[in-house]
Amino acid sequence: MQKKAARRLHPLRQLATAALLAAFSAAAQAQIIEHLLEPTNLANARAALEDSIVAEGLMPASVSEFGDMLKRTATDLGHPADIYRDAVILTFCSAQIAGRMTSENPRHIALCPLSMALYNLPSEPQRVYLTYRLPATGTSGGAQAEALLGRIARRTAESLGLDGTRMIQ
Repeated sequence: MQKKAARRLHPLRQLATAALLAAFSAAAQAQIIEHLLEPTNLANARAALEDSIVAEGLMPASVSEFGDMLKRTATDLGHPADIYRDAVILTFCSAQIAGRMTSENPRHIALCPLSMALYNLPSEPQRVYLTYRLPATGTSGGAQAEALLGRIARRTAESLGLDGTRMIQ
């Protein structure tokens, strides 16, 4: 009797496994949005991004000097020291959006805080890239996070006088 019940559940297990794999695959393919800010330098872009985050009523929680970290560790870890001319990552959190996303799914805690990065390449000192990943939740909280990130990116470009930034996907 147990064997028959197990056989009947087997297709359901396959379907559940396929659904979980599809969900993990979608989450693993988080979309990265990138805006080209030019002409500007990283210091001006960083100030504009910080101001744009504050204009949303938020405070950058931390700033990671990502480019400096890679330069410091290049010799010991064997990666190139000159990937970036400069690179920083700013993190911040909106309690409203975090509350919405985590009430939709407690696992969405992994999406907090939100982050936006700025970088330029050694060969392009006046070309700064502003990049961020979308939460890819497919929920209203995720849509709110996407809208917030988009507003911050647009406000950053506008405050630099760059109304025609090119979005790269």
